[in-house]
Amino acid sequence: MICALVLLGLLVAPIGFLAGFVGGLPDRFSAPFVEQWPLLKILLASNPGAAIHILLQQPLMVVAHGGPDGGAPVWRLFFYPVPLAVLLAVSIFVSTILCYRARGAMHRRYVSLLPGLTVLVFVTTYVQVASCCTGGPRWALDIWLFSLAYDPLNTLIDWQRFYQRIEGAMSVVQAMLALLGTALLASNVERNS
Repeated sequence: MICALVLLGLLVAPIGFLAGFVGGLPDRFSAPFVEQWPLLKILLASNPGAAIHILLQQPLMVVAHGGPDGGAPVWRLFFYPVPLAVLLAVSIFVSTILCYRARGAMHRRYVSLLPGLTVLVFVTTYVQVASCCTGGPRWALDIWLFSLAYDPLNTLIDWQRFYQRIEGAMSVVQAMLALLGTALLASNVERNS
């Protein structure tokens, strides 16, 4: 039960962040995986490798907020298989910590793993914001920097020049942060075992 509540909290947190900073509560939900299941089932039978490749790149769920006229979404949050697996692993871990705490046997060594878990959740969050980025879902840090770069009211820092210089390296930054999160986890597990 605790695991389900933690997972729900991890799913709702980015939705609340987008609703608060971009505006509007979610009013659209879709499950592209479910919608395309008949095609994927046929592909699994004929070419399992290609089907698995498509499954990993297909969002399982998309949560969005549409404009006032019901047109294009103002923002969308994408939940892909690997990021959802990360969220599930984090929720299981956090619920385990909470259960130990509830029994009075809270272990500080488990709490030391939370920064690594937080970094992993951050690097696997994909969003799309219509006001700046209509191309497709991007990693959360990428979308934030992109929105700063193309905000006409933002004049203190030349975010556009900064973003143009680092845009090609955003996937490398994402991979490096994922490795950092993994290294934080590994070093804490090794130190505490």
